[in-house]
Amino acid sequence: MRTLSQQSPNKESTLKAMRCLVKEKLELDGLALKSNVQIPEVRSDEVRIKVLSTAVCGTDKSIYQSSRSEGIRLEMQRYIQKDSAYDPIIVGHEFCGIVDELGSGVGADRFEDVPDQLRIEVGDYVTAEMHLSCGHCSLCRTGNEHICTRVKVKGVHLDGCFAQYVCVPYKNVILLGKNGDQSMIPPRIGAMLDAFGNAVHTVYEADVRGKSVAILGAGPLGLMATFLCREFGAARIYLTEAADVERRFALAEEFGAEQCFDVSNGSSRLYETIERKESSANGVDVVLEMSGNPSAYRDGFRIVRNGGTVLLLGITRRPLTDFDIANGVIWKGVTVKGIFGRKMFDTWETMLRLLQAPHLDLQSKLDKILAKKIYKLDEYDKAFGVLNSGEEMKLVFEP
Repeated sequence: MRTLSQQSPNKESTLKAMRCLVKEKLELDGLALKSNVQIPEVRSDEVRIKVLSTAVCGTDKSIYQSSRSEGIRLEMQRYIQKDSAYDPIIVGHEFCGIVDELGSGVGADRFEDVPDQLRIEVGDYVTAEMHLSCGHCSLCRTGNEHICTRVKVKGVHLDGCFAQYVCVPYKNVILLGKNGDQSMIPPRIGAMLDAFGNAVHTVYEADVRGKSVAILGAGPLGLMATFLCREFGAARIYLTEAADVERRFALAEEFGAEQCFDVSNGSSRLYETIERKESSANGVDVVLEMSGNPSAYRDGFRIVRNGGTVLLLGITRRPLTDFDIANGVIWKGVTVKGIFGRKMFDTWETMLRLLQAPHLDLQSKLDKILAKKIYKLDEYDKAFGVLNSGEEMKLVFEP
């Protein structure tokens, strides 16, 4: 790829090189640190951003462990022509940074009628929606860009943000602070807005007001969903997890979960409790599947009431082969909805308002999910090691 080419003796080589993390081979685990990659050139409709902080997502963990994740290998090859080889890319899609350069088509003269407080300019503090829609299909033209059939994700299909610089279309840039102002949302939180948006999107679609909710998976997204469900008026919140349960359940209870279940040795206690506490409806009103674990899928459709709703955000590493759709969905009249990314750009507006509401104190809750240590890119193996071992749930790089 052009951005991954080594420095050459033409005029482009006068640009400084940057460091980044690259996925070189899909059949092998791990990443590679590159230190002499050319800083990306800005296209006319793009903004180049100097990365301040970038967070590691569950998808990034799957990319790191790609030999064990058939789903991510297939996804990263989706747009590759038949018989063509995989082209290494820079990974990462959660970040925040400072605008370094504007493309020729998105300067102040192009947007002279836009109020100053809304215009993206050099020096502004920003993040970005890293799902790039085509902008032309019927989905994009009817307010459904987030599920565009031609969507490409930076860090999965295109060069991403585990780097010192990243280029993003102007329309996808989200302003966090003019002139570099980081007072409203610090970079530590700004780096994980993509993930927070997934949780906001899921809980909003569920409409949990006055309802009983089961959240399956107490990873970062499940914990975010827990405090959001509490703030949005859920009547009762149940949560399940199979790893690192002591720490995660302590946070979940602080965030508003009524009862937590360790399902590492089976789900019988979960079933018994739901049957007893939700006996009037024979199940919970809403299930939020946030883990991607096949056993959680089975649990979710077992405990949801007839006529209830199941929202699926978690992605299994391999296709499910033994799911009983007749008993789990059809005969129970269950509504099932898949959640992908964030609504563009409704979810972004919603989450920024939530984060800037002092009485909700959501930023301090997000901070408790993050590792205290901030890692450098050259510590990537150690960083992914603590994530894959369960020692930490989510962490931030500073390139």
